[in-house]
Amino acid sequence: MKKLLLAICLVLFASYMPIASQTDVHFSQYMFNEITFNPAAIEVSNTLNASMVARQQWVGFDNAPSTQILNVSTYIQDIYGGVGINFINDNVGYESFNIARAFYAFPIQTGVLSTVTLGLGAGVVSRTIDGTELKYADPSDPLAFKGKETFTNPDFNFGAEYVDPNLTVGFAITHLNYKSSRKATIEYPPMHYYLYGKYRFEEVVDKIDIQPFLLFKSSWVITQFDINVIGYYDDLIWTGFSYRLGDAISAMAGYQITDYLSAGYAYDYSIGTSRGYSGGSHEIMLQATFEGFNQTRVTPQTPRIFN
Repeated sequence: MKKLLLAICLVLFASYMPIASQTDVHFSQYMFNEITFNPAAIEVSNTLNASMVARQQWVGFDNAPSTQILNVSTYIQDIYGGVGINFINDNVGYESFNIARAFYAFPIQTGVLSTVTLGLGAGVVSRTIDGTELKYADPSDPLAFKGKETFTNPDFNFGAEYVDPNLTVGFAITHLNYKSSRKATIEYPPMHYYLYGKYRFEEVVDKIDIQPFLLFKSSWVITQFDINVIGYYDDLIWTGFSYRLGDAISAMAGYQITDYLSAGYAYDYSIGTSRGYSGGSHEIMLQATFEGFNQTRVTPQTPRIFN
């Protein structure tokens, strides 16, 4: 009964937001997957890099949010740039949100050990609402969805990232061709703005590196601020904690299984509205690096190659 009442409260709260209040997906292990929202966050190397993230939010609630992400990218010397694809599947209740994008990133050397990369992504965004599962106070409302409605439109995003051997600072805008949250419609997701930075302190203790990370994400109506700290041991094991302002505390850990495969896990403990009613959120991440992709490629002469 408590879960039902809480779900009703969440729905009522959402009703005061714009009808297009669907926000971009959020996930805890974002510091390994900035490329999900920033096309400039590509690794310049002679490898093909792939990552997958699966997140189940608010365990214990029926039709709770679930998200799956796939990112694939590589650098191609012949075009002096990086290319990649994003696939995002986000389900919230009786609504699904899907994005498919391809992107290109162009690195510019700004110093002996620093670069600025600019990236642009283009694709489609699709939003589906299953009106057959919805119940209305006024069934005769002409605006009520009675069937399964799908809206598909073009989608663009832009990003920039500055990198030196230890510092990374990035900025990105998603759904670049749409409106702000206050003017968006049900067919179009609102623009989101990202600003993030991280710095890696090497050998703080023998074989241990520490990396704090800050992320600011906003649609101007809904704003998310994350603070994260991760510790790496010999580049084989990592563990860390995050605080998402007013929403959750996260603990995470990961392991470099082989030279080409790593795995990570994160658990979110809710401190917001759902505190005490859900079993938290679980997130699994897999990352793979394939050596020798395109053997004819020449390794680029750029300080972005750190591995």
